[in-house]
Amino acid sequence: MEQILTQEEIDALLSGLSDGTIEPEQIKEQEPELKAEKKDIKEFDILKWTRTKKENLPTLQFIYDRFSKALQSSLSLFLEKDVEIENSPLQNIEYREFIKSLPLPTNMNIVTTENLNGFFIIIFDTKVIFYVLETLFGNPNPSVARIEGRDFTKIELYVIKRLVEIISLEMERAWAPVFSLKCRYSRSEMNPNFVTLISPDETVNVSQFNIELGNVGGWMKVCIPYSILETIKDFLTSTPSKEDIEMRQKWVEKVKENLSHVPIEIKAILGKKKISLKEFVNIKEGNVILVDRYVNDPIEILIGDKPKFKGKMGILKGNKAVQIEGPII
Repeated sequence: MEQILTQEEIDALLSGLSDGTIEPEQIKEQEPELKAEKKDIKEFDILKWTRTKKENLPTLQFIYDRFSKALQSSLSLFLEKDVEIENSPLQNIEYREFIKSLPLPTNMNIVTTENLNGFFIIIFDTKVIFYVLETLFGNPNPSVARIEGRDFTKIELYVIKRLVEIISLEMERAWAPVFSLKCRYSRSEMNPNFVTLISPDETVNVSQFNIELGNVGGWMKVCIPYSILETIKDFLTSTPSKEDIEMRQKWVEKVKENLSHVPIEIKAILGKKKISLKEFVNIKEGNVILVDRYVNDPIEILIGDKPKFKGKMGILKGNKAVQIEGPII
């Protein structure tokens, strides 16, 4: 504890300063600890801290969980390839910091929400965009394309718009139990600096979705200004009730049970042969047609019109049968 000067000591100190017997420099030399303390002081921007310190939105995380599962199925059907999607925890960050974290070039798509009176931004990793474009343009084995800083062509922009519309539809469905959204695609940008709808110091809510497309891995991010979410904060701050979750689980089990009774067509292709129309017309009883497989070759098994399994011919209880040996990789 510091020593407190008495009144006599204070008077003596003042008289010494006035007489010149005590120099002010001598007092300064006795304050090294005070100087050291001043050097350790750091500035703290309380306004910036207040802007980024926002309330958690547990229902929004629940919405994105539903959205990622539904989008995984939709993209698999759209690309006719297996797609894996996993979402990350929500993050509140300043828009300027978020922009700095994005690579160049990148693909940013603005989607307006009519009844929410706002918008959100869907950002794609360029590897994901080029994989989708190569797949839809007929490349059977898309790979990681060389990322170029060129603008997209009109055809490519149309494909991107179609992709964003699929995502917007799944976003509407995921939000439906909480708040009714109506999403509409607005435009795309390659440079994040051209998206000036949000001020640099504004806080945005960001969710990242990691996407696996064959041998290519990438991400998609959804960015929403926090000020827009605050207008419906009452809908987003409450965690879904236990009854809602149980009801959803029962609904999922019921759908699975109903789907298990849906009839499907299974075909076993023993062999194929292309012939001309003239040869087909001249086919007679007893003719031998050579197919593209030998007797011991595996048989192709189709579910619907898509090859899914391979097997071999055999007999089971006096009936001709096909034994499934494994999936077609």
